[in-house]
Amino acid sequence: MINEDKDTIEIDLFKLLMAYLSKWWLIALCVLAGTILAGYFSINHITPMYRANVTIYVNNVRNGEQVNYITSSNLETAQRLVNTYIKIIRSDTVLEKVAKATGLDISVGEIRAAMHASQDGDTELLKLAVTHADPVVATRIANTIAQVAPAEIESFVEGSSTKVIDYAKVPGAPASPNIRKNCMMGAVCGCLLALLLLTVMFLADVRIKDEDDLVMLFGVPVLGQIPDFDSVKAKHRAGYGYESVVEMSEHTGKEKEEEE
Repeated sequence: MINEDKDTIEIDLFKLLMAYLSKWWLIALCVLAGTILAGYFSINHITPMYRANVTIYVNNVRNGEQVNYITSSNLETAQRLVNTYIKIIRSDTVLEKVAKATGLDISVGEIRAAMHASQDGDTELLKLAVTHADPVVATRIANTIAQVAPAEIESFVEGSSTKVIDYAKVPGAPASPNIRKNCMMGAVCGCLLALLLLTVMFLADVRIKDEDDLVMLFGVPVLGQIPDFDSVKAKHRAGYGYESVVEMSEHTGKEKEEEE
């Protein structure tokens, strides 16, 4: 409600909640519509993308070099080298050789956009993923990177080596879109839209509904009010109320008249 004296808007949260509850069917309808629309859009208008993963172990010792034991310093050095190796793999020099080795009509920019490389936690493992609409293409690019990158890295970083732990396998299911997640987001958006609509309708309704509105608008006390006759009848059916008293009085009056 709008308070003219304070020139502010006061909202009765209980009344607003009751307005929500009275229109629960509208909220449920918007949630259902949002879920259906999100699911339909995800299935029919979003291209499924497949992800092929490769795991590479990073070492700061060249292949063939004999090592009696590994120190914590060696491990820390290897961990720091992971980010350096990622930069090298994403370089034009390496990706040009990858594009050529794949035998596909694909550019360096497309490979770089489809590739995501990161360190697996605080370990010496490098996780490399390639996302593509074709699962076979994604797998071929990922495995080609795993074959080309180690030799290139060793040529740039002296005294280091890499080993491929897991080669990519053709993914059987798309990594995106996540239909369940999109449907949940659609349901949340539908609910928020319904609540926003009901809130606007509640604030735009300037009708006087009870005595509290009169006191707020005019600042005068309420001396009386017209009873709700429907509620009085309901009380009468329950065995009490104004009408019960009236009927008892009328019944008593009739008995007196009969006695006379």
